[in-house]
Amino acid sequence: MRLLLLAPVIALTVTAAAAPALAVAKPSPSTIVVAADGSGDHTTVQDAVDAVPAGNTKPVTILVREGTYKQQVVIPADKPYISLVGDTSDPSRVVLTFDASASTPRPDGSGTYGTSGSASYVISAPDFTARNLTFENSYDEAAKGNSQAVAVRTTGDRQVYENVRFIGNQDTLYANTASATTVARQYFRNCYVEGDVDFIFGRATAVFHNCVIKSLNRGAADGNNGYVTAASTEISNPYGFLIYRSQLVSDAPAKTVHLGRPWPAGGSATARGQVLIRESWLGQQFKDAPWTDMSGLNWRDARLSEYLNHGPGAAVNDDRPQLTREQARQHDPEDYLRGTDGWDPFRSFPSFSDKQLGRQVLPENDGWAAEGAGTTGGSAARPENIHTVSTAAQLRAALGDPADNTPKIIYVKGAIDADTDAAGNPLTCESYAVNGYSLQAYLAAYDPAVWGRDKVPSGPLEDARKASYDKMAQHVTITVGSNVTLVGLGPDAALKSFGIRVTGADNVIIRNLTITDTSDCFPQWDPTDGEGGAWNASFDNIEISGSTHVWLDHNTLNDGDNPDSGQPTYFGRPYQVHDGLLDVVRGSNYVTLSWNHLSNHDKVTLIGNTDNGTRYGETDKLKVTLHHNHFEGLGQRTPRVRFGQVHIYNNYYTGGDDHLYSIGVGAESKAYVQANAFSGIPAEKVLSVFKGTAVTAEDNLVDGRPVDLVAAYNAANDPDLGSDAGWTPTLFTRIDPARKVAQIVPAQAGAGRLR
Repeated sequence: MRLLLLAPVIALTVTAAAAPALAVAKPSPSTIVVAADGSGDHTTVQDAVDAVPAGNTKPVTILVREGTYKQQVVIPADKPYISLVGDTSDPSRVVLTFDASASTPRPDGSGTYGTSGSASYVISAPDFTARNLTFENSYDEAAKGNSQAVAVRTTGDRQVYENVRFIGNQDTLYANTASATTVARQYFRNCYVEGDVDFIFGRATAVFHNCVIKSLNRGAADGNNGYVTAASTEISNPYGFLIYRSQLVSDAPAKTVHLGRPWPAGGSATARGQVLIRESWLGQQFKDAPWTDMSGLNWRDARLSEYLNHGPGAAVNDDRPQLTREQARQHDPEDYLRGTDGWDPFRSFPSFSDKQLGRQVLPENDGWAAEGAGTTGGSAARPENIHTVSTAAQLRAALGDPADNTPKIIYVKGAIDADTDAAGNPLTCESYAVNGYSLQAYLAAYDPAVWGRDKVPSGPLEDARKASYDKMAQHVTITVGSNVTLVGLGPDAALKSFGIRVTGADNVIIRNLTITDTSDCFPQWDPTDGEGGAWNASFDNIEISGSTHVWLDHNTLNDGDNPDSGQPTYFGRPYQVHDGLLDVVRGSNYVTLSWNHLSNHDKVTLIGNTDNGTRYGETDKLKVTLHHNHFEGLGQRTPRVRFGQVHIYNNYYTGGDDHLYSIGVGAESKAYVQANAFSGIPAEKVLSVFKGTAVTAEDNLVDGRPVDLVAAYNAANDPDLGSDAGWTPTLFTRIDPARKVAQIVPAQAGAGRLR
C-alpha cells in the first residue's frame, strides 16, 4: 500500500553563496556537457543543473555522455527551458539512478525518505525535455523488502519525454503537479516504463504515446501481480492519464495484473482518478475485471475506461467501461495537452510527428473494419519492431511467426519478387518441380482421350503435382499475423508472385502496395468441373481467411505481365494459372476494402467459401465494406457475396471482353449496392444470382444514367430478385454522388496515390 502522507522533499542541490544584490548573472551556455570521466563541463548532472541560472529564459541543453550517474537530482521550477539529453540514441547507455526507497533511513538521521523523497530525479521545471536516457530507482526490492521507490517525480507543466526509460518496481513514475489546484501536462513518447505496484501514479495530465509499459512479475501467491496506474486526478480536471497506441506487456501469468486503481492522494476528498487506455495492445496479464478500489475510493466512482484496445488482455464486459465514439472525440491526445495556451507537442514538433504512414489507422466509421475495437494494425509498434525490407528474406524475417501478435510495422521498399532464391537469383516453375513432375508428362497422363472425363486425376503424376505445388506454396506464401501494418514506401513498392495470407489474425492493415502475378505453376486439371472441365489454380494475391478487423487500402492488384489471356489452351480449356485477386473467406469479419485498383483478371473476389453457412461458421459473419475501389476490365466476382452484410458503395466499374457479371448475389447474401458507377457494362449484367434472393441497390449509374439494377436484372431473368437486403449500413465516412465516382476513383485509387 502506498504511503498516503508523503514526506516533504529535502532540497538536494548545494547552492553557491548569494551574489551581491546588484550583480548581473552571467548567461548560461546553450549546451552543457556532463561526462563522468571529466571530459565535459561537469561530472554530475546536478552540477550542470546548478549552472543554469534561476529565471532562465533561453533553451539550454544538458548533454549527458554515456555512463551511469548515481545521484539524487532536483531540477527546480525556476529553471525552465532545459533539455536533458543522452549523447546516444540508445537510452540504456545513459543511466541516471539512485537507490533510496520510502523506507530507507536518511543519512542525516532525520527519518526515512518517504515516497516523494525517494525520487532519483525531481523535475519541477516547466518547458522541460528529456530524451535518449534512462531514469532509474535501483533500490533492491528483492533483497530489502517491498517499498515505494520512485525513479522520477514530475511536477512541471509542458514537459516532454522522448525515447526515455523509467525503471523501478513500486511507484516508478510519479507524474504529479505542484499542488491540487494546478495542472501539469506531460507528454511521454516512445517511452518504456516498468514496475509492479501503482508504477504510473499521480495527479498530472499525462499522455503516454507509443510506449511499452511492462508489468513485472511479482510472483504473488495471491494471484495479484500489481497495478499499472494509480491516478489521483482532481475531479475539477477532466484529463488525467491517457495511454495511447501503446503496448502493455508482462511476463506475469495470465489474469493477474490490474490496469489500475484510483488513488485519493493524501486522503483527498476531491480526487477522482481519470485513466483512459486507448487503441493499445494489452497482453495476457490483465484480469477480466482490471480496475479495483483503493483507500476507500470505489473505482466505479472514478473515471477509468478503455477504447478500441486489442490483444489477449483486451475485452469488453460490465467491469471494463468503454468510451463511446462521441466521448472518444473529446479524449484525443491533443485534448489532454492543449490546456489554455494551446500547447501541442503531439502535432507541432516535427520530431514528434504522428503522420508516418505506418502509424496511420483506419478512420472512425470507415466501413465494417471500424466496428468494435476498430483497426489499428501495427500502429503501436515500438522502434525495434519497425522494419524496412527490400528482399524476400527480409520480408519473411520481419513478418516472423504469425502466432507472435506483437505490434509491428513493415515498410516495403522497392519491388520484391518471391520467385527468387536466398541469393536473389530467379526461380522458374522447373525450380519447384519434384518427383519427376513435368507439364508435358501431366498432359499426356490425364488427356481426356486417355484418362476420361468422369474422374479427377490420381496416381503418381498427380501426387508429384501436389508435392511440387506444396514446395512452391511454402516458398511464395507469406502469412500476416495480428497487429501488423504492411505498407509500401513510395509509388514503386511491389510484391511480385507472393501469395499473401491473412489467416486467423486480428487487426491487420495492408496499404500502398502493388501485388501482382500470384501465379500457380501447378494448376490441377479437373475434367468433372463443369461441362468441359477446368484448370484450377490455387493461389490468391491476397486471401483473408478466418480473420477480423482487416483494412486493405490503396493497393493495386493484377496479373502483371503474365495474364491468363496469354496462356495456352489444353484439353480445350484455358490453362488458368491465377485464382482470385482478393478473397474474404472462412468466417472472416469486419473488413474494409477501400481505394484499391483491381484490373485485368477473371475471378476477382469471393466473400464466403461455400453455400453451407455452418461449415466455416459464416452465417452471421462476412461483414465487409467495399468503397472507392476501381474494378477495371474484370471478368466476374466484384464481389460474389455469400451470407454477409456487405456494403458496396462508390466503386467504379469498367467492362471488357471477358466480363460476365459484376456483383454476385449468393446464398443468403445481404448486399447493399449504393452510389456506384458502371461504364461499358450492360445494366442487366451488373448483377448475377447464385442462390441469393434479394439485394438493395440505390443511386447507381450505368453509363452515366440512373438505373434500378434490380429492375434491370428482373427484366432479363426469372425468377425475380427481391429489392430489400434487410439492413441499412451505418458505418461510412461519406458517400459521394455516383456521378463523381467516375472522376475521383480512377484518379485516386491504387498504390502510390495516398493523400
